[in-house]
Amino acid sequence: MNPIEISNLSSREKFQLMEALWEDLRPIIDENEIPEDHIALLESRWNKIASGEDHLVDWDDVKDTIGTPK
Repeated sequence: MNPIEISNLSSREKFQLMEALWEDLRPIIDENEIPEDHIALLESRWNKIASGEDHLVDWDDVKDTIGTPK
């Protein structure tokens, strides 16, 4: 698939393509170390959730809002 074909996809199709690419890349990613600054950022976000300062949003709910105006 070339960039022109990708640009002709709907937003939903583009996100589905990205999701498929991530799933395909997962084994490669799992073999590599996570940078320390990424770990620190994730820990910071988890701490905000644990303290009630922030909350998680279900991925299915997020996907349902893609392409819809706020």
